[in-house]
Amino acid sequence: MADKEEKIPLDARLLSDAIIELNISRRNVSIYPRDHPSVDKSLSKAFEYMQKLFELRPEITLAIARDTLIIDDYYLDKKNPVYREFALNLSRMNIAHVTFITGLTKDELYEFHRFISGRMGEVPAETVEEKLRELNLIHIRTGLIDYGAFLFEEGKTSREKPAEQLWERYIYGMLEGTLNAADMPEEFREIPPEVLARFVNTVTADDLKEETYDRVITTYMRRSSETAFSSKDLKRLLAFINGLKPELKKQFLTSSLRTFSGDIDSTYKALREVSVDEVIELLSGINEQKLAIPEALKNLLDKLSILPQEGIDSLSFESGLLVDDIFLAPDIANLLGEANFGAFIDDAYQKEIQKLLDFKARGTAPAELKEWEREYSDDVIEIDFNQTLLELLLSDILSEEEYQSFITLISDQSVQFIWTGQYGQILRILHVLEENAEHNKFSDTTTEALRYYHSVEYVAGLISSLRMLGRQMRADAWLLCEYYGQEIIPFLLDALIQEESQTVRRFFMELLKQFGAGVIPEAIKRLGDPRWFVKRNMLYILGEINSPEVFPSVRPYCRHENLKVSFEAIKCLLGVGDRYGIQAVRDYLHSESREQVEQAIALSGVFRIREFVPDLLQMLRKRGISGADLYDKIPVVRTLGDIGDPAALPVLREALSEKSFLFRGASERLKEEIFSSLKNYQYDDIRDMIDAGLKSKNQYIREESLRLSRARSG
Repeated sequence: MADKEEKIPLDARLLSDAIIELNISRRNVSIYPRDHPSVDKSLSKAFEYMQKLFELRPEITLAIARDTLIIDDYYLDKKNPVYREFALNLSRMNIAHVTFITGLTKDELYEFHRFISGRMGEVPAETVEEKLRELNLIHIRTGLIDYGAFLFEEGKTSREKPAEQLWERYIYGMLEGTLNAADMPEEFREIPPEVLARFVNTVTADDLKEETYDRVITTYMRRSSETAFSSKDLKRLLAFINGLKPELKKQFLTSSLRTFSGDIDSTYKALREVSVDEVIELLSGINEQKLAIPEALKNLLDKLSILPQEGIDSLSFESGLLVDDIFLAPDIANLLGEANFGAFIDDAYQKEIQKLLDFKARGTAPAELKEWEREYSDDVIEIDFNQTLLELLLSDILSEEEYQSFITLISDQSVQFIWTGQYGQILRILHVLEENAEHNKFSDTTTEALRYYHSVEYVAGLISSLRMLGRQMRADAWLLCEYYGQEIIPFLLDALIQEESQTVRRFFMELLKQFGAGVIPEAIKRLGDPRWFVKRNMLYILGEINSPEVFPSVRPYCRHENLKVSFEAIKCLLGVGDRYGIQAVRDYLHSESREQVEQAIALSGVFRIREFVPDLLQMLRKRGISGADLYDKIPVVRTLGDIGDPAALPVLREALSEKSFLFRGASERLKEEIFSSLKNYQYDDIRDMIDAGLKSKNQYIREESLRLSRARSG
């Protein structure tokens, strides 16, 4: 393949359209038979776009990194759901890259789609390759990765693969738990730290478990728990952690501390061989993330901070020793020498010292030890100190100058509370200040302090904290938001609009929904935003509130050009039975657009609106002239089943009695769907259909009828 700089650049829009059409045609191939109009139409579109790409290049190669597509070493938009779906489908087949070559035919495209939509299960790469060879896809080349082939001998693989491609597979396999540490080749530990960090940064922290962090750290530093790690391993690990985004850095640092504490001997040797700057860098990272250092590791660091790297012998000064800045004269140094140790400490005292050294404190009074550890932890001390300050602020013993000083101390603490997610502590501070303001205690100072906590800068910092930590402290996070009330709603809505993480967006929506009608004015104001996804999110929030107050603002969006916006508006109105929403669904049911019809059918079932049953029955009675028409009736049957109106049963009986010799497969599939939907009707109303189904030649219909019959008797 030519180098990247020699390639003709691809049109981004054209490439995007081509991938979208490839995915649509793949999906249709997986659902419908070869002669279905939807299959031929989508294949033709995909083929047309591929021909346009071939005008720019004779070959188009897409690399696959789990859920991401790559072309010319550039990652395509990872947030695009179509790209992600297409990539995951290829990745599921262990396809590392696929190349489409000039001369590609629609038949080849169909066979390729049919192959990647099949159920191969866990099969060796050789089997997949053999099946691909049987298809004889001359103009489609694929590269596969077989994890079983990663056998390394004398520094080379038995099957050569591009380095980063293999590394990526290793990393994602490790993160997902599909590859065990014991099975990882030695090359995993040779992945450059910046490369490992780059791949790990693409994963959301919410998707990883505690054991995942430990697994990555342990595997990256050593092959097994019996193998000691070295200073080289430690340096590589520190470089990896420094390249991580903040939320992941904290988790991996925590895991590293557990690893260090679990093997103090290796840690001691490794730390003695690294530079002071690197140790300081490690400690800075720990302090920055406000992590508690395990006691065993803390003792080791204390020891290293006292003893020099070269040992005590290198501290000779003239004829004496220099220890901890204290000069020891030669006679004292000789006295402490091993030869004269007995002259300084007798045998009985040495035995007492040995008893102390041999004594194992672990296991003695564990409850008391844990309580002491808790009481003396930095977090507890900080909270106790804050509580003491608050009690002093409420007292009458402070001068105005002292009061001002304590207010400053508490404001400094509150910043730390924000970034550690201690929202309950912030709320206590606010309640104390509110109480003092109510009693006019040092009015000017108290008012100024409250103004600080209600400033744009402070609330913006609070929103940033909620984004990172709010989900772990949901109850306290909501109580603090409830305190701010209407004041914080615009900040939350703006954060929702800007947020890229779906998980965080869901959390912000949960907070906003709890404000109830209070969020309506700001949400309606943002409906005017030109971006479609902002409109959709605002409509979703308004729909959760279910207030008639929003109807006039929502109704215009039922006819929006973007279907995601229009159907979100319709759902908002259907939730409270508004007639405008019902009429909008009816209009879409009779639309010329297949997509609009399908969406309207689905909404009819979700909200189980009996008023739509006549419209749906009319669609079901429509005489089919092709197999595609019969397949199109399947969603209608499913929706009628969700509604469960007995008025639909006569038409369903008619559909069951119809015979089609030309489109037998589609006819049987429709009948299967009818029996699958019968569970939502009264048994007495469908008894005759069940009895007939028990005698059917179709195995699925017999099994479904038997299940319904047993459910009745049970």
